[in-house]
Amino acid sequence: MIDFKIDDSKCIKCGSCVKDCPVSIITMKEGEIPKIAPENEKACMGCQHCLAICPTGALSIMGVNPDDCVSTSAQATPESVDALIRSRRTVRQFKKENVSSEKLQKLYKAAANAPTGKNTRTVNLIVIDDIAEMNKLREKAISMIEDKSSKGTLGEQWSFFASVAKAYRNGNDIIFRGAPHLIIATLPEDGPCPDADGMIALSYIELMAASLGLGTVWLGFFMYLMQAVPEVKDLLNVPEGHKIAYPLLVGEPSVKYHRGVIRDEIPVNKLSFGD
Repeated sequence: MIDFKIDDSKCIKCGSCVKDCPVSIITMKEGEIPKIAPENEKACMGCQHCLAICPTGALSIMGVNPDDCVSTSAQATPESVDALIRSRRTVRQFKKENVSSEKLQKLYKAAANAPTGKNTRTVNLIVIDDIAEMNKLREKAISMIEDKSSKGTLGEQWSFFASVAKAYRNGNDIIFRGAPHLIIATLPEDGPCPDADGMIALSYIELMAASLGLGTVWLGFFMYLMQAVPEVKDLLNVPEGHKIAYPLLVGEPSVKYHRGVIRDEIPVNKLSFGD
């Protein structure tokens, strides 16, 4: 059940919800309120477009009360969004402390509201939210590298990880940067666009983190590590049938950046098809 409800006292029968439904399952006869036939409910994408577009807040779906929704009047200005984008930095220096659960929950909710292909919303987050557990992962990963290196099974392509492990033992955490938390986005391998969906979700997390004063870094080294030492992936409890889109490190930064940057050049190729 999608719990599609209309408050008769508020509905002005404008038809906006009917016109904006991506799967065209909302119908409305002249002079009547909008409806969804029971046999069409299974086609609902759960996008809540109908809820969002209703001008009077007369429509509820999925048990969502329109009065509880954020108002579009609270949207950030273009200037504030630009400032957020320009001041977002990749952080590689973190405080050795846990981020508050309140801040972490805001990150998860940001990912939950990110767009996904066909609105499947199948992004799954694997999270290490305790620095003690993160330290265990660090140690296990480094130990696995050392074990393969000592046995000569690391492979020439990944031999540099032996140096990475040595650097870690000397106090330089090249892979995890001393971050207290790790967030990994995974999605079903047979989904419409698992890589893109995961990256978009993490991008939403990254920008929300920046707004909260948190630092993040995209963990490419870890993607390589899982190729060099596949056993590391076994530590992550990835759901069956899922693939890892990408990992992101998160934490309270131990450095402060005082201004945003200016780098506005990007190739823009305009298409023109003539007459």
